[in-house]
Amino acid sequence: MKTPHTILVVDDDCDLRSGLKTVLQARGFRTLEADDGMAARHLIDGQRPDLVILDLMMPRWDGFMLLEHFQGKTDAPPFIMITASDGHKSKAYAEQAGVVDFIRKPFSMERLLEGVGKVLGKPVETNEDKPTEPQAPAEPLSLICRCSGCGARIKAPLRLRGQTRTCPGCQQPFVVRAQPPEDEGPKLVSDQVGDESSGRPRSGLFDSR
Repeated sequence: MKTPHTILVVDDDCDLRSGLKTVLQARGFRTLEADDGMAARHLIDGQRPDLVILDLMMPRWDGFMLLEHFQGKTDAPPFIMITASDGHKSKAYAEQAGVVDFIRKPFSMERLLEGVGKVLGKPVETNEDKPTEPQAPAEPLSLICRCSGCGARIKAPLRLRGQTRTCPGCQQPFVVRAQPPEDEGPKLVSDQVGDESSGRPRSGLFDSR
């Protein structure tokens, strides 16, 4: 069985670290975490992660200090920097220090996963890649009933199925259930239905009163 890639998430925001770990683990990655550059340095030396997702602004050692520590080392992992800074100088310096991708906060998970996939040389599934589950056809909201007394076709809300109501034509009680003509099945209609050629009474329209 192939060993999963290990990704170190470095950020002083606990909620963001937790969210990133959850997303990455759901896609089969092993994760490590650190809340500043100093802790990250020890984890990199000891665990040798395949990728580091690194925040810029952190206490003690910030992201730049960690990059400078590993700059030029042949065994240094690749770094993706995430930051709320929108300065072009920060991006330019980060790239000079060795980051392979620079992502500004706030960012979408699709954007981050795209960067992770490029660095590790394998596509990473995003929510956009997941197949959409087929939706069940919507249940009809109305059905056509027929009064056994006068033969009127009546549109009734589906929620009244099985209940006894009074025909709006002949005022006789009948049970709300689908009773289509012999040559057609239950129909969903959006307005009143009449069959004037047959002399059949025009449909009534029920509400839930």
